[in-house]
Amino acid sequence: MIIQGLNFEGPWSLGTSFNDVPGVYVVFTGQAYLDVGETDKLGQRINGDNHERKPQWLRSAGMSPVQIAFLKVAEQQQRLNIESNLRTALRPLCGDR
Repeated sequence: MIIQGLNFEGPWSLGTSFNDVPGVYVVFTGQAYLDVGETDKLGQRINGDNHERKPQWLRSAGMSPVQIAFLKVAEQQQRLNIESNLRTALRPLCGDR
């Protein structure tokens, strides 16, 4: 799926089990962007109840299904730049802007 001109993989439902790969993730519903983040190990960051903002995602989503899109990016500074740009453009409801 294309988000701000970038070709993300997904979407996947919240609860999908991910491998530990580096990249940028976008958490969203059909109505709103909930969060944007970067990690060097997606599985450790997203799987189960590992993410500290997961309860906030669920509250913000209400009854809408929560989905995740992922862009594989190996280099940390590039991940940070993409995350910052997406946070500015998408204005997610959760996390720091």
